[in-house]
Parts: sequence; C-alpha cells; structure tokens
Amino acid sequence: MAKSTLVGFQALVENARDLVYVLDADGAIRYASPNVRQVLGYDPEGYTRKTLYALDFVHPEDRAYAAAALEDLLRHPGKTQEFRLRLLDAWGRVRAVRVWGRNLLEDPAVRGIVINVHDETELEEERTRLKSVLEALPGAVFQAQVEEGQDPAYAPLVYAASRQTREVLGYPAEALLEDPTFFFTKVHPEDRGRVEEAVRRAVAHPGKVQITTYRFLHGQTGTYVWLRDTVVYDPETRLLTGYTYDVSQEVAREQALRESEALFRTLAETAPALILLWQMEDPKDPQSARLAFVNQAATALLGYTPEELAARPIWEFAHPQDRERVRAGVLARLQGENPPARYTFRLLTKEGQVRWLDYSAARVEVQGRPAVLGVGLDITEAKEREKTLEAFAEVALALRQSEDLKRMMENALDAALRITEAGAGALLLYEEDPPRLTEEAARGFFARLSPAPRLEEKSLVKLALKGQVVLSPDLKNDPRLREAARPYVPEGWAGLAHPLLAGKDVVGALLLAWPGGRLPTPHELERVQVLAEAIGNAVRRAQLRKKLTKRVEELEALRQVDQAILASMDLAPSLEILLDKLFLLPLDAIALFLYKPREKTLHLAAHRGFHTPGLPRTLLLGQEHVGQAALTGEKVAVEDLAKAPGSHPEFTRQEGLVAERAYPLFARGRLLGVLAAFTRRPWDLTEEDEGFLEALVGQAALALDNLKTLQELQKSQRELEAAYELTLWGWAKAVELRDQETAGHTERVTALTLRLAKALGVPEEDLEHLRRGAILHDVGKIAIPDAILRKPGPLTEGEWAVMRLHPVYAYEWLSGIPYLKKALEIPYCHHERWDGSGYPRGLRGLEIPLSARIFAVADVYDALTSDRPYRKAWPKEKALAYIREEAGKQFDPEVVEAFLKLMAEEA
Repeated sequence: MAKSTLVGFQALVENARDLVYVLDADGAIRYASPNVRQVLGYDPEGYTRKTLYALDFVHPEDRAYAAAALEDLLRHPGKTQEFRLRLLDAWGRVRAVRVWGRNLLEDPAVRGIVINVHDETELEEERTRLKSVLEALPGAVFQAQVEEGQDPAYAPLVYAASRQTREVLGYPAEALLEDPTFFFTKVHPEDRGRVEEAVRRAVAHPGKVQITTYRFLHGQTGTYVWLRDTVVYDPETRLLTGYTYDVSQEVAREQALRESEALFRTLAETAPALILLWQMEDPKDPQSARLAFVNQAATALLGYTPEELAARPIWEFAHPQDRERVRAGVLARLQGENPPARYTFRLLTKEGQVRWLDYSAARVEVQGRPAVLGVGLDITEAKEREKTLEAFAEVALALRQSEDLKRMMENALDAALRITEAGAGALLLYEEDPPRLTEEAARGFFARLSPAPRLEEKSLVKLALKGQVVLSPDLKNDPRLREAARPYVPEGWAGLAHPLLAGKDVVGALLLAWPGGRLPTPHELERVQVLAEAIGNAVRRAQLRKKLTKRVEELEALRQVDQAILASMDLAPSLEILLDKLFLLPLDAIALFLYKPREKTLHLAAHRGFHTPGLPRTLLLGQEHVGQAALTGEKVAVEDLAKAPGSHPEFTRQEGLVAERAYPLFARGRLLGVLAAFTRRPWDLTEEDEGFLEALVGQAALALDNLKTLQELQKSQRELEAAYELTLWGWAKAVELRDQETAGHTERVTALTLRLAKALGVPEEDLEHLRRGAILHDVGKIAIPDAILRKPGPLTEGEWAVMRLHPVYAYEWLSGIPYLKKALEIPYCHHERWDGSGYPRGLRGLEIPLSARIFAVADVYDALTSDRPYRKAWPKEKALAYIREEAGKQFDPEVVEAFLKLMAEEA
C-alpha cells in the first residue's frame, strides 16, 4: 500500500467514531486512537504517562466477561473475535459497544492485540470512518449500486472487503463482484427468499437498517454457516451498504439457550418445588422487583395467577411476621450483597392459608438486568409436625413445673396461648360426682366469667364435654354461648371449645379465642388436639395422684383412730382423734353420742364445729334423728333440716345447719352409739367421701367394741391373777402348817429375797417370777409323809433321803403349769450349794440359777433368826457371821457380799 494511502488510512482511524486500541498480552494499552477523547472523553495519551489497562474502563459487571474474552484472544492468535459489553466514559455514563479483537502479537508489524470498539450508542454512518477500520472488522463490508428499476437483491457489487469476504464466505471477493447472482446461489434454499426480501425492504425503506440471519454454504469448509446481514440504503448515493459476519457460534449459543430454556421451563413446570424469578423493572430501583417467572407448582400452591403475582412486590405475599425479612433479603441480593442463600419463611395463599417454604436463592443476570432465582420446597407438613412436637414439649414442660393441679393448669394454659397465638383462653375441669364444672385457669376476657352453675344441653362447653370440637367464627353472637357470658365477650372474636381427653374419658374443656374472627387452621387445630390430650392426661394423673394421696390419708386416719382407742383406756383422747380425722371431710359439725344400755339413753361424748350452746346432752332411743338411727339401726339422712329440724328447731336455725347424716355405731349386733354429721350447705359429699365417712364410723364402732372387750378382758385377767395369788399363798400356808414353820416365814423370806434381787440388779420383769418361786419354795414338802416331816427328833439316813426329794416333787408337780414355769428355779434348786454338795442334783457354782442362789441366802438367814420348836432364834450378828463364813461354800460369794451390804444399809 502506498505511503499516501497509509497516511489517509491513519487519518480515517484517528477521526472515526470507532475506537482502535492496541493492547499487550497483559491487557495494558499500548496505543489508543485520538478519537478516544471525542467519543469517551479520556486522554488518548494517558497510557504514555502511566500503565493503563483496558479492563479498568469496562463496566464492573462486565469485567469478568471482558477478561474471559481477552483470554480467548490470547488463545487464538490471528483470529478475529467479536463481543459486546459496556464501557464507562469519563463522564460516568455507560456506553454500549461492540468490540472486535484480533491477536496480532506475533505480527512483527503490530506486536499487539488490535481492539476495535464500535459505539453503537452514537453510531455515525460515516463511510470514510468505516473504511478506516475495515481491516480490523471481523465481518465483510459490501456496497452495491442500485439502478432505477433494478431488483436490489441482484444489484452489482461495487465493493467487497477482500480478506473478510474470503474468511466469512469462503470465496474470493472477485467472485461476488463479477457475478451478482453468485451470492444467492450459495444461500440455503430455505433462506434465500427471506434474504432477497430483506434487501428489497432496505431499498423500499431508505435509511432503515434491515437485518437478516441465514445459512450460507461456506466455500472452504463445504458446510453451511450462519451469517447475519445488516443492510441500509442511501437514496442520495443509491448505494446499498451491507455488513456480513459469521454468527454461527451466536446462533449455536442461542439454540443451546433456547434448548436450555425449554428444558428449564419443562423442569420448572413439572418440578414439585416452587420456582420463582424476581427481577427489577427499574435497574436503579430495587423496590421495583416483581415476579418475572413462576411455575405451575407455585400458582397451584398459592392460588394466584401469574399476573396477580407479578402485579405486586413479591414480599407482599409473605406472612406479615416474615415479610420484612423476605424483603430485606431480596433487595440485598439484587443490590449485589450476599445474604443467607437458604432460609425458611411463610407465604400466604389467596385463601389465607399459611404455607412454609424451605427456600434457596441465587442472583442471576437476565437480559442484562439483575434477578433473583429462587427454589422453594413446600415443607408445611414437616414444619407443622415440628411445631406440633415443639408444642407438645412446651406444654409437657409447663405441666411438669408443679404438682399442684391449679398451678399446672395455669402453666398449661399460658403455654397453649403462646403456641396457638390466641388472645384469651380458659381451662375448665369436669367432675362427675357430684356433676360440676370448675375453672382452674383463665386469661383474657375469660377471666371475667364465672363457671356456669348449670350447663345447657347445647352450650359450647356442654358440647365439648360430649367429646365434640366446637368452632365459633363469631363467638359473641353464637346462640350456643350462655347469655350471662355474652356481655363480657368482645365483638369480632372467634372461639374454640375442645374436649380434654384422658383416654376416652372427657375430664374438662379447653377454651381459646382469637381476635379478628380468625379460626385455627387445620394444622393449628391438630396442635390444639395434641395440647388438649397432653393436658387431659396430666389432669387424670393429677386426679389419680390426689385420690391416691387422699386414700392413703384416709387409711392412715383409720389406723390412727384404731391405735388411739386401743392405746388408751381413757376414751376422751381417742374421741378427739376421731373428730380430727372426720374433719378431713367437707363437714361443718359433728356430734358423737355413746349408748348406755342400763339407762337405755344416748349421752353426748364429743362434739365439734357448733357455734352456739344448746346441743342436747342426753337423748332417748327414737328421739331426734340421732335417736331414730339408734332405734332403727340404719343411717338417717336429712337433706333439709329447715323442713325436718327435729325437737330443737331453734338450735338448728341458729347454727345454720342445712343437712344431716346420723350413723348408728354397731359391733357384733351391739349398739355402741351414734355419730351425727352436719353441713351448712346442701349435702355434697362425693361417693368416695361418703365411703370414707362410713369407714370411719365402722372403724370407730369396732374400736369402741374392742376397747370394751379389752376392758372386760383386763378385768377377767385381774380376777384370775388374784385367784392364782390366793392359791399360791394357800399352798405356802399349808406347808407352814405341816412343817411347823414359824408363822410369817414365807412372807418374810419372800420380801427379803425381792429386796436382795433388786440390790443385785435383777430385771423388773423377772421379779414377779422370783416372788412366786419364793412363795412356793417348800411346796414339795406336801408330798413328804407326816412321820418324817413332823418327826420331833433327828432323821435317819433313809428319812433324809426321802426329805431331800421334796425339790424333785415340787418340780414334778409345778412343771406342768405354764403360769409357774419360770418360778420353778427356787423350789427346785434352793438346796443346791455353791461347792456342789447340795441336793437334789449336786449343782455347783454358776450352774445354780441366780434366783435360787439369792433365795438360799435369804432363806437361811430368816431360818437362823427365827424361833423354831427345836431351838431359839440366833442373834442377828451371829446369823450374819454364819452367812459370811459360808460364802464360797454354801453360798455364792457375790450374793453374800450384796446381802451383807443390804443388811448394813437397812440397819
């Protein structure tokens, strides 16, 4: 090319609207055409003062794309690449440009990447400038001269870029310049008419650009490629100017995109998940975000049409409690921030139902604008089950915080109100015996209501007690609401009455109310059912625990009454304990009358709970209700003492007594007394309380009978013991008379033996047996013949042998009498000696029973100090000396020592 041509070409480049850059391999600018100042406002010489990178002038959102394009140019030397992006000019404006690049780093004449930037924003169709960049363009530029009346499609070409024509079309430019029909012979037959028509439209509409895309048989590859023509007609010059470039990759991408979009849409429409695409209508206003796409699963779940969903900001469809969180997340993501990608929130359906979503979102670009693509799984069922389990755990924890039933119910109601978001509520418990309803806890306007004294058959609570779940959208105007409660119920509240079930038994009702007429959803109703069952079972357990505790108390009361009566011969303390236990029951006054058989009268023995004097002290059989119970032997029940006050109506009136029960006390067919119980209200003891009262009456009768029997037995025992005592002394006197003993010997020796035994520390319970043994010490002599027993002179050896048998006779005679078994030691062993020389068995030392060792000392001492027919009594000092001398021989030394000490003390 001539020098003048190069100068002209440079002038075209420097004054054109398209910009030309030369970059090195790192993307640094090594040349910038002077028109950079005119088009973008930057100094074209700026790169000479400091290193400038082309990517720094690219819009921030397109830099990644531009960097990838630059890398692609580096990978394909000599290949022209085309791409579109946005630049920021010196005034901060965004400029949309088409860029063509070619890697000429290996070209010695260039040694750089040539970048051509076409400002499509301010495109100027200046032919001279187009020619200055022809060589840098990836496509082929052509011009045809259209003569008057000529078919524009076949007008002869006057210019065709040589290199680009060969690259784009695969044919030399000369082939097109020489034959106007050549070009159309290579256009795909299916596209040929459309291309011809585009050329004709360009001429028919001068100045208006016509674009057409078609298939063309490439001359070098022999395959069809996709080309795109841009043509415009200038009527003044009659020139038809066009630009042809290869768009095969773009068409392939568009085809892939269409296929991907089709696949995405198919997946989106068939997926069970909700798929939502939110996009800003105004790129500068995140508040303009609307739904750009929604799948069928979403519309089916929410009940809105796509148009209804797109008409409002998406967060307006979120639950009020989640709305701000959803809005903040959407706007933050649209503005390029990174809020949590996955979270759960609630949407409201068109019918007002709440649906839970497990939602994941990502920021994407759609048609150059930021958007948020979200996928949500409907986890409502799982979430509701989770909330139900949480509700059960919360109410269970509330119930465990106290064993007191009322406190349990208050905790449970507070938990139920939190869980169901109800504004008011109450827990009512039902008791069958007697039928009554008690309020255990109330909140909100229910706290101002009192339980109904009588339940109407079709009332809300009555229906709940029958096991029905009762819903009321307008509680105040519900005909099933009792009239007394209506003034306290606010307008516009909805309500629920749910039975409290313990197994199949209804133990009460849970009442809940919500403002605004909102009724619980099916899932909330299911939660209420779980709460009601948990509360009902807890109530049943508490009631059983209470009954068990009460039953234990009643049994303990019966035991204490029984023990009190049997532990004391005094009746008064026992009756006080009986009255204490009777007042465990809901009684107001009690009177106990005891029967005196001889007088045939009932006498007041104990009473409690009366405010005034005047209670009759003595009643005849058949007199008053008490006398009637005693006479008939049956319980007398008076429901209204005002109608049947008895013979003391003034006393009954002053006391305010309303009802009475008179229970006769019988044991083994014998009348013992009458117990009268009174209340100052209608008689309302439960069946269990009645049973306990009758058990106390029966227990009292049995205990009183036992006491009388015990008293009689004790009397008989005392009489029997007296008879035994007299018998023993009779035997002792008989021995004294036969043996010519000194009068009073038995009494003296018995008394002395007991004093000595106490000095030696013999236990108190053994003294009585020792006393009896002392009385009977010589009872065996009754079996000795008078000839021996009463012989005035010395006994022969044979006679002594008989005499020494009297202990054996005593043993044989008395051992068969249990009453005297422990007393036998003295009669059998008191002639044994410490040194073993005694009789009848020759026992030695400790082999001799202690009682016999003690008695032996006392017996010898009393014998020595008493007158006998054959000698006078020894002086006391001589007898004591003898006892001291026989210690270790005849007597136990320790016993002797204790005896001598006792004698000294008594002296």
